[in-house]
Amino acid sequence: MLKFILLIIVGFLWGSQYIFVKVALQENLDPTALTLFRIGIGTIFLVIVCLFMPRGSHDQSTTDRSPWWMFLIIGILEAALPALLIAWGELELDSSLAAILLGTTPLFTIILSCFILRAERSSPGLILAILVGFAGLLVLFGFRMQFDQKIHWISSIAVLLAAASFAASLVLLAKVKGHPPQHVARNLMFWGTIALLPVWLIFGNPSDVTITWISAGSVIYLGILGSSVVFLIYVQLIRIAGATFASLSNYLVPVVGVALGISLGQEHILVTDMIALAIIMGALFAANPECIQRLCKRQGTLKSKE
Repeated sequence: MLKFILLIIVGFLWGSQYIFVKVALQENLDPTALTLFRIGIGTIFLVIVCLFMPRGSHDQSTTDRSPWWMFLIIGILEAALPALLIAWGELELDSSLAAILLGTTPLFTIILSCFILRAERSSPGLILAILVGFAGLLVLFGFRMQFDQKIHWISSIAVLLAAASFAASLVLLAKVKGHPPQHVARNLMFWGTIALLPVWLIFGNPSDVTITWISAGSVIYLGILGSSVVFLIYVQLIRIAGATFASLSNYLVPVVGVALGISLGQEHILVTDMIALAIIMGALFAANPECIQRLCKRQGTLKSKE
């Protein structure tokens, strides 16, 4: 039961970030300030967490520990760049559309891991997943063009680049060694903050930052719950139920993002957008059908025991 609760929490926290980004932007907080404050608050929170959480079995003296520059690269790809691109993209895009586009992250992970870096073996199921997933994108944009809906191409590409950046960070994150999870999260957020600071000073407007109670609450939520806490819960979920079960959160994130965008953000979404979302979700299933099959088998085993 605990693993299902954690799975739902992870899906909700990651899926809810899009509506909170939109809320902060609507309060006239520019994307660079929003992203810097979000990642900075998350870093402070994780520093405090690391002070009280034990290191576990990780040896501080091991020579196999990942170097600081690896955390810098992954921190930019996992924290700084995607958060900035999402915030910038949502200046024009609805949060629900951004959530659908970010649902392609696992597909980019497959492309990078199997076909570019050759870190994993490809299979017909993975190739089918990629084709189906990007067919979903064609449905999404094709019908919007057909119905004369305004398409913000640059913003959409920015969010897709954020998905690709997330994917690259996941591939590299698997190579990190010699650090407990909370320290990995802290290091990534710290270097993400360092990378964002000059971006804010150069491209932002530090002399005229508008902070309201609503935008402050959104940034705090994004920094603590939407970035730091969800990572720690996700790691705990992997430990309890395994990586395969934890990957089910990929199905929940865009669904939660769309649901919150419609219900809280009063956003308008086309029926064809929902069809595109279903196609992308189907692509994720094609990429990893074992997780659903194992879940069904476990449920069947539990029912038979009852």
